[in-house]
Amino acid sequence: MNKLAIIPVFLMALLASKPVSAQVTMGDLTKQQRDSIIFAFPKCTPGTVYMKDGSIAKSDLNYNYYEPQVLFRNDKPTSPEDTLRRLDNLGEVLLIEIGDRSFVPVLGTSLGEIIWDNRTISLVVTKKVNIEEKKAGAYGTGGSTSSIQSVSSFTGSSGVNRSGNYTGQTSFTSVNYDFASNAELSIDTRLFLLQGTKTLPVSKKNLTKAFPKAANFIKQYIDEQKPDLENPQEVINLINLANAQ
Repeated sequence: MNKLAIIPVFLMALLASKPVSAQVTMGDLTKQQRDSIIFAFPKCTPGTVYMKDGSIAKSDLNYNYYEPQVLFRNDKPTSPEDTLRRLDNLGEVLLIEIGDRSFVPVLGTSLGEIIWDNRTISLVVTKKVNIEEKKAGAYGTGGSTSSIQSVSSFTGSSGVNRSGNYTGQTSFTSVNYDFASNAELSIDTRLFLLQGTKTLPVSKKNLTKAFPKAANFIKQYIDEQKPDLENPQEVINLINLANAQ
């Protein structure tokens, strides 16, 4: 079972919607809950990477929402520090499947998860976890600093591993964070429409272009119902209604 299921209701709302103002501190959460927010999966999970050049690679994969990066287990490490790697050539990736979930590169720097798909158009959501330690500044004014107290160091490497999979990798042993208890958590989500390999931000204009047969319905619905186009569920509801026209 995905660990997200055990997160309190107020955190589920934080994860599922657009950026919110509710303040949640890391001290409110157990380590298990923190990991469930920072990582897409409780541990590296069997997955497949489909490259733009047609090649396919399989590995145990995970995705880090805090420092957007694809992580994978190296089956043939040359040292203890080589057991976990970061995929650095995301720009060459077409699609990544991990477990029963599918992800695509968005803006060349992060992954977005496909949450709706009709084979020609997909709705993709990106998530970025932000964690900041709040400190009192001079004369009691507020201040903000990075909340990372310790994290495993990265060492650059290039080339191809022994099985011939991946290029442009960074090796490290583990990703362990030590956040201050008063570090505040926020989550930014963005929605995109995926057509082929092109991603466009969800907007009234892009929705009507993506679904031309229902363009008039979409315009009228948005004007009258004023759905929140930053909320995944409201956009899915709109798309489903448009497809029914």
